[in-house]
Amino acid sequence: MKVKIQDIREKIETVLASKGYSAGQIESVIEMYLGGELSGHASHGLANFASFASKDYSNLEKPTVIKETDALFIIDAKSNPGIFIGKTAADEAIKRAKKEVIGVSLIKNMESWPRPGAVAQYIADKGYLAIVMNDGGGRSIAPPGGFEATLGTNPIAYGIPTAEASLVVDMATSKRAWGQVRLANKYGTDLPADTFYDDQGKLTLDPKNVESVLPFGDYKGYALALLIEVLCGSLVGKAMMIVSTEGSNFGAKFPDRGGLILVIDPSQTVGLEQFKQQNSEMIEIIKSTKPLPGKTIRIPGEQGSELERGSINSGEIELPDELWQELQAL
Repeated sequence: MKVKIQDIREKIETVLASKGYSAGQIESVIEMYLGGELSGHASHGLANFASFASKDYSNLEKPTVIKETDALFIIDAKSNPGIFIGKTAADEAIKRAKKEVIGVSLIKNMESWPRPGAVAQYIADKGYLAIVMNDGGGRSIAPPGGFEATLGTNPIAYGIPTAEASLVVDMATSKRAWGQVRLANKYGTDLPADTFYDDQGKLTLDPKNVESVLPFGDYKGYALALLIEVLCGSLVGKAMMIVSTEGSNFGAKFPDRGGLILVIDPSQTVGLEQFKQQNSEMIEIIKSTKPLPGKTIRIPGEQGSELERGSINSGEIELPDELWQELQAL
């Protein structure tokens, strides 16, 4: 069904305001969940919001800063939401990049931010190059040559300022995000083909019988997932390859995660405007190359941005009936 975007915003604002969230925190939640839905990331969009809204974070310990240097910021999130911790860590990395050209924030023990791309977007829109990643909250990806779940889906995103809008790419290191399992279980649909293994090592379409997910690009995707597991795990003294059997449904309790945010200030390397212009020119050159028959040249990240712009221009978005009913009932 078609739902007005403004109605969704007002519902989220009403629910979170009643729980005592600040205006800034509410906007961060809207950017994360509604932004995911608008950009076509349904597995990390509004289907996650109800479980977030049902949780009480008021009794958690406050995050503590572990280490600060001119270029580095490390924080123990103490299980607080990554949606809020991520923006704090991003601001700290930006502050350091302004001074040192490069700023890095490491996060330990946060509850997930659903989309590292939202953090990368926030940074890139301020005129900085961003690389954002987190470990995936439990064993999920099968290793090359095997089918047992090992590493997390370990997503990575980057944000690049251009002369137009920021180019943001957000992807899991698995062939498909584990959120596809949660979506399939929620709506009673099949999984994407040739993507998930069952506990016998056979490819399956049944979300209730999933053991693991394939990495993207075979061993190359797995190699990247392994690096992210280290950067967001052992580098900050956090456990890696956590066993989690609860992640196949929305609302499940996931293990706390680690995150890494790298910010580079292009105004101190070549100048921001030159950086933006060269990036735009590169994209235009790519788009002008010869397409395959019946195909168009695609730039990673642009499809999601186009979907978001189209929905915003129309003022509406298509949602499953049961999802909108769930949101209205909050």
